[in-house]
Amino acid sequence: MARFVSSPRDTLIVSAFALAIGAWCGVPARALAATDQSAVTSVGEVVVTAERRATDIQRTPLALTAVPAQTLDKTFVNDISGLNALVPSLESTKTAGFENIVTIRGIGSETPENDITTVPGVSLFVDGVYMVNTISIEQTLFDVDHIEVLRGPQGALYGQSSTGGAINIISNQPKLGEFGGMMDFSAGNYALTRERIALNLPLSDTVALRVSFQKYDHQGFTVDEALPDFREDDAHDTSLKAALLWQPSANFSATVTGQWYWARGNGEAQKNVNDPEPSPWQIFQDYPSLNNLTTQLYHLNLQYDFSWFSIRSVSGYQGLSSVLQEDSSRSAISLLAAQPGGCPEVYQTPICYDDVAGWNTTVHSYTEEFDILSKPGARLEWIVGGFYLHQSSRQFVAEFEGGDTPNPDVAVLPNIEALRPANLAYGNDSLVSRISDSLFAQATYHILPDLRLTLGGRYNHDSYLDTSLNFPGVNAGGSATGPITPVINPAHDNVGTWRAELDYDVTPDNMLYASSSRGYKPAGANGKNPQVFNNVVLIPASFLPETNTAFEVGSKNFFFDHTLRFNVAGFYYLYDNMQYIEYSPTPFGSGISNIPAVHIYGFEAEASYQGMSNRLHINGSLALENGSVASPYKTIDSTVATPIEAAPFPSPCAFFGIYYNPACYAQVIAAATNIQGNTPPAMPKVSGSIDASYDIDIPSGTLTPFIQYIYRGSEWARIFNVPGLDSVPAYGVTNLNLTYRPTGSRFSIALAATNVFNVAGINSRYIDPYGTYQTSDQFIPPRQIIGTVAYAW
Repeated sequence: MARFVSSPRDTLIVSAFALAIGAWCGVPARALAATDQSAVTSVGEVVVTAERRATDIQRTPLALTAVPAQTLDKTFVNDISGLNALVPSLESTKTAGFENIVTIRGIGSETPENDITTVPGVSLFVDGVYMVNTISIEQTLFDVDHIEVLRGPQGALYGQSSTGGAINIISNQPKLGEFGGMMDFSAGNYALTRERIALNLPLSDTVALRVSFQKYDHQGFTVDEALPDFREDDAHDTSLKAALLWQPSANFSATVTGQWYWARGNGEAQKNVNDPEPSPWQIFQDYPSLNNLTTQLYHLNLQYDFSWFSIRSVSGYQGLSSVLQEDSSRSAISLLAAQPGGCPEVYQTPICYDDVAGWNTTVHSYTEEFDILSKPGARLEWIVGGFYLHQSSRQFVAEFEGGDTPNPDVAVLPNIEALRPANLAYGNDSLVSRISDSLFAQATYHILPDLRLTLGGRYNHDSYLDTSLNFPGVNAGGSATGPITPVINPAHDNVGTWRAELDYDVTPDNMLYASSSRGYKPAGANGKNPQVFNNVVLIPASFLPETNTAFEVGSKNFFFDHTLRFNVAGFYYLYDNMQYIEYSPTPFGSGISNIPAVHIYGFEAEASYQGMSNRLHINGSLALENGSVASPYKTIDSTVATPIEAAPFPSPCAFFGIYYNPACYAQVIAAATNIQGNTPPAMPKVSGSIDASYDIDIPSGTLTPFIQYIYRGSEWARIFNVPGLDSVPAYGVTNLNLTYRPTGSRFSIALAATNVFNVAGINSRYIDPYGTYQTSDQFIPPRQIIGTVAYAW
């Protein structure tokens, strides 16, 4: 199991990149050591499992950040979005209000609301189990030991869905012969409470059980002024885990784990940019958003150590059920009807409400990974393995639209597919089956004691079968009946990925490395027939896999007798066939397509300093990124197309020409935008963080004040880069913490303040590619004051 050796402090962020300062100067790090050794304490060793075996993070030649649980608690981080800017080049956004998209170095997922047919660009693993659906990222972090974030494509050991990188969540594991545990209670404004308890129970000399429980609640941050006593952005989450370890001998262990999660809430607030309410945490929407999520995860982890190699197996089952509804217009009928020109027109029909009354997703998946690893320390270290995934997903969507009708009927009746209401704008019942399997190998050869070469490769096979029933009833002039013909679209790919890396120890404390790697995201199928006009395919039945060929150089360094850790990395990406949502000139035809070529480049730096007899701790990170669409490519911007489709006579789109007139289609296609040179979305050019803490001895114990500043620069919301519309402004957030530990006591008390200055930072902007094409912002949480009492034994 990965572990932090020595007491990890605050943001123990440590990762990688180019050109060691010691190498530039030619001065060994120990020659720069402080003369007063009595006042120096080394930065602690950090052990990670990013390469499938335990290694020191400073000896691991890739851009890697490790965040311990103590850091998460300092600023009350409860989900992956709390790592924004804390980990260089990482960004987590609620793109559609309910789907959490993780992006690393500008690569993530640009296909929101299509999670059933696409996979993330940053893969997520929990204790070695690959989490197959982006909705899984919604879960509250629970019983975490630490989190490892691997930046850049992981072409050999992680394979598919790691185009941008991978995140490993390592939870606390059972321990033999040790009775212990912890409990804490937190309370704060917005009626926040969090209760956590964990117990480690030694059942025998060879068996140990760890059980843990968490309950997390808070009132919604956002008040809906159109609905009495209704708030969004609330949390009512319950987590439970039990892990049983059996270790009958020193060379064999088996751990079986069950983890359950329940979330019941009112949904994530999406504030329409035209909302008249001035406060960022006030909205005016007349249809309540709800979001209920249930997950279960079971896995068996086996390890058997032979004399010269080890065998590992991770077998997992995941079940997920997501039930949600949302006001897709992010507004109210009264507001839309009162705006100049009345309600927005969609295909020349005034639409005053757009309510998704049902968006239900279920996922069942089985995974198996089997690895054989050489023993560490040999001149040739190697790993070979295989991975298998079988997944079935089902999604049901019912979206209603209509005119200025008070209290419209948006009930989802059991027979809605056979008898379709006239205001049913979009109905879909999809079943997707997916199989993925791969074989991989990686070897590191120690050419010299201080020079190493790593080569690895992976063969990936993915196949999809998407069976979709689409049943719109809009403009039917009454309820629509009749048979529905399912659309069946297969997709499959066979893609090779790889990694090549060379690293060199300039001194025992300074390492340089250079690498090239290729990652990929699988192809997939659209749940509709291909959109064709004049024998040209506009939206394909299936879309291509993404690939990312990366070049990276970096350096990892200790200076001043190990009191300063300083790591840097630089990268250049050839990102091909970027998956995104392409607008179709025909009604209800939009789907996923590919942008041929995007180039991305950047620089990252991380530092940790410990001094003054281990009392002072300073950590910082910085990321500089940029990129562009590399070749000419035209695509239709929905914000340009919708006014064309709503134009009156003599426009060819008049009189509902969008439903039948080829001249209308041609006019929409002619308005396509060449996006060559545009910057990829969700990629701020500058982001970073800095924090500091200091241990103060007082007569009764130790008092530790902590301050942190996080900055996320401005970025684009979409690949179209429309000024104003797509511009997401920068923001900076200050967090504080004060922890008191009485001498000789197992208790501790902490007071945290997050977003101290109540900054209204925009986490994400969403220009809806469907429905009424509304634009909305999701804001970061407002100021929170939280107190925690903890006890450990």
